Amino acid sequence: MGKDYYNILEVDKTASERDIKKSYRKLSMKYHPDKNPDNKESEDKFKEIAEAYSILSNKEKRGNYDAFGDPNGQQQNPFGDMGGMDDIFSQFFGGDRSGRGGGRRRVKGNDIRVNIHMSLEEMYSGTHKTIKYRRNKKCGTCNGTGGDSNTCGNCKGHGMVNQIQNTPMGRMQSTINCPSCGGSGQVITNPCGGCSANGVITSEEQLSFDIPKGIMDGESLRVTGKGNSIKGGVDGELFINIIEKAHDKFRRSGLDIHQRVNLPYKDLVLGSPIEVDTIDGKIRMTVKSGTQVGSMLRVPQKGFIRDNQKGDMIVEVWLDIPKEVTEEEKKVIETL
Repeated sequence: MGKDYYNILEVDKTASERDIKKSYRKLSMKYHPDKNPDNKESEDKFKEIAEAYSILSNKEKRGNYDAFGDPNGQQQNPFGDMGGMDDIFSQFFGGDRSGRGGGRRRVKGNDIRVNIHMSLEEMYSGTHKTIKYRRNKKCGTCNGTGGDSNTCGNCKGHGMVNQIQNTPMGRMQSTINCPSCGGSGQVITNPCGGCSANGVITSEEQLSFDIPKGIMDGESLRVTGKGNSIKGGVDGELFINIIEKAHDKFRRSGLDIHQRVNLPYKDLVLGSPIEVDTIDGKIRMTVKSGTQVGSMLRVPQKGFIRDNQKGDMIVEVWLDIPKEVTEEEKKVIETL
């Protein structure tokens, strides 16, 4: 069975987009790698939460997941890993419903996940990154075959053989991987010296790529065919997990950017023009007279930009209380 993304995000299946986003923010902060250093369990949980949010926050993927159990719209097999009715027939009768014999299954190498930490400014404008990582790569000497080989005489190159078993229901025939070749259909006769017949070697890879502007904390970039190689199969995928660095001034919430500004008492009471930082430069704005402590002033379209949508800058107003005052200042304050 596939993952229960609703359970991972701790929401009900009828949860609104707002509820899903709220739960994602809470859980991602709880399990964020920066708050749980050297904690593999929290890191795995953080990745799982990010994966669940990427599915349930996308209307099309969520619809496919609700209808078919798969975000890509491929209906899930109720028989788990048995592989569908053709494979069920193959297990018991040595072939599929159309009469064809069983064949080798295409295996896939393991996926690789790499974390990169990005500043808020990089996530806002997009950037170009280069990373280094290690993976199993197809051997260049034997081109991933493991060496010279001949067709397996036991399975005649099919990679699978029929097996007869006695069961309470009688003698049953099933199809299993050939024990002589391990399911590859080939037997190595002259092992490759470069990879010791494994078909792969460990290699340090360097990869350069562009990160689009507006990317969010917890999202992943997928690079096809850059995961681990495997003999006789296809390469896995590389997933680049985005982790946002803590900022000393700004805090991101979706497409909006929050910042806290401390103002003197007189500016709140009488009103005043002020200068504030945004992620792409300084701007001037006006604080109205009588502004209350804790007020949130919205500056339109000064947040993140993504998919032709623009967020806002939210300025949270707080009181700047001086730590030391003179005797004269005390008297003035008392008269108020």
